[in-house]
Amino acid sequence: MRFRMRSLLLCSLFYLVPVQLSAQTGKGMVIFADAVYHNGKVLTVDERFSIAQALAVREGKIMAVGSNAEILNLAGPKTRRLDLKGKTVLPGFIDTHSHLFDYAPANWANDLEKLEPELAQYRQTELRVKSVDEAIAQLKALVAKSPPGKMIHVQLQPSSVAEEFGNKMMLKEMDELAPKNPIVVQLRGTDRRANSPIFKMFTDYFGELPEDIPSDAQGKAKGPIGSGAMRTLIGEILVQKPSTLAAIYKKELQAWSALGVTTWSSSLPTAKVFNGFVFLDHAGDLPIRFAYSHRMGAAGFAQAGEFYKRLGDIRGHGTDYLWTIGVSLSALDSSYPRHCTTVNARESVKSREVCEADAQYKIMRAAVQAGQRISGTHVYGDGAVDRYLDLIEKASAEAGITPDEIRAKKHNIDHCGMSPRTDQIERGKKLNIIWSCAPRYLEDAADISRDYGEKYAHEMNVPLQSILRAGGKVVMEMDDRRVHRKEGGAFAHIKYAVTRKDSEGRTWGAKQAVDKTTALKMFTRWAAEYVLRENVLGSLEPGKWADFFIIDRDYLNTPDEELSKINVMMTAVAGKTVYTDPQFAKTEGLQVVGITMTPGK
Repeated sequence: MRFRMRSLLLCSLFYLVPVQLSAQTGKGMVIFADAVYHNGKVLTVDERFSIAQALAVREGKIMAVGSNAEILNLAGPKTRRLDLKGKTVLPGFIDTHSHLFDYAPANWANDLEKLEPELAQYRQTELRVKSVDEAIAQLKALVAKSPPGKMIHVQLQPSSVAEEFGNKMMLKEMDELAPKNPIVVQLRGTDRRANSPIFKMFTDYFGELPEDIPSDAQGKAKGPIGSGAMRTLIGEILVQKPSTLAAIYKKELQAWSALGVTTWSSSLPTAKVFNGFVFLDHAGDLPIRFAYSHRMGAAGFAQAGEFYKRLGDIRGHGTDYLWTIGVSLSALDSSYPRHCTTVNARESVKSREVCEADAQYKIMRAAVQAGQRISGTHVYGDGAVDRYLDLIEKASAEAGITPDEIRAKKHNIDHCGMSPRTDQIERGKKLNIIWSCAPRYLEDAADISRDYGEKYAHEMNVPLQSILRAGGKVVMEMDDRRVHRKEGGAFAHIKYAVTRKDSEGRTWGAKQAVDKTTALKMFTRWAAEYVLRENVLGSLEPGKWADFFIIDRDYLNTPDEELSKINVMMTAVAGKTVYTDPQFAKTEGLQVVGITMTPGK
């Protein structure tokens, strides 16, 4: 209540008193800004997409935006001043679907292993082969020289061989391959194969297999192990201390702040991972904000549906830096090419599709009936979208949840990979679905064209304009562990959305391209609704949180093909600087803050 009253009082001051006088009242009380940024181009992304010259920050919030003269009038003796010298200021990006806790163990493996040396054996290595037989032979050689009990964790390349390996190797074959060593072989996307010693780790820890691990009627694992279960294995079972996770999470979040990302969202898989972020939050050490979807019940219980029936409505609960936005099922299918579509194709293509996600749908049905919001869930392919929408409607009806109550939930469907169709967009409008789209899935378009036809690849893969023209809600996600280590960072994703070109320069779905203004709204103002903080995030307006970043060029006038060349000079969260580019800091006499990752490392 104190927070709300203070915000209302502050907002009233700026709307009712001329901005020139807001730093000083007639009674002698002086209110100065903590910091002012002037002589720039401030894209507020407010409802009118207003552009200002300067902004002022006080107590972690936007105090005012306006002309140079107006904002400098708010500066007092102790106010920090920064001359932007024409640079552009943007609201902090809100990445609606990425997995930073997954990326951190790989990106900061040395740090992780210094804190818990025994984790060194779990580091993933890449294995490049020419055939499945060669893959089996090399894996057997790895097993032969590994002491019993040591884990073997391999990513198999190329994807064509990896896919064939997955079709051939299930639990029996994996056990024959490595009878005494836990082994996980990552195939393509979220698809992996594991053996009995891996699944024994789960039963030893939880007493049973979690419901999200595919198993037979007797409860025995079949061999596949998805990304959600791998998050549980690494983040809950293998790592011993939440403080260890906190140390590498902080570095990963700092690296993402160097992209201009100030809020991110993901499905939070385990209690230990959650406690890693709580550890940072309690210490005031979270560099950026985290809006999470609750998946801890699905990751650790054989009766996850019963867990979510009793969880209660958790939407929006938490702190200013760590809050929950709903319940996640992790994935209702697999990413391309093991996905779920309704499109006709060759039998060899259709046989690869995976539409069976009965355990996940069972959990989702229970959660919807309990009044939960479904968010942060991987849905790839229009067949999976059909099942998702059917379940929202049917489970809600069974529970007596009205259409207006469904709309108020603002359920999400993430990725826009090979979806949605036009009729699904219309159904989504009626249900008030927010579509979280990953422009990087244009990289799948060539394979989709080969397997399903060019028309489908152009019209049904990340169809941003189809959603917008129909009046649907769409936001932007990155869902990419690699892009922050390459030139372009978050702006590479905007480039995908604006140019519709893949990394080979091929254009896919040119009619689905959006302009730079729309792409920016998807990454900021509209994304704030996805994370349930539209009142305080997503634009630079008085009373909202002062989350913003400075770039080295004019965003609106940067040629589309050069968007990935934009560099972030400084990032602030709640008005506090969390990243400065070293050269920018030197030029402006600022302290170097935060870290970045070297491209290609």
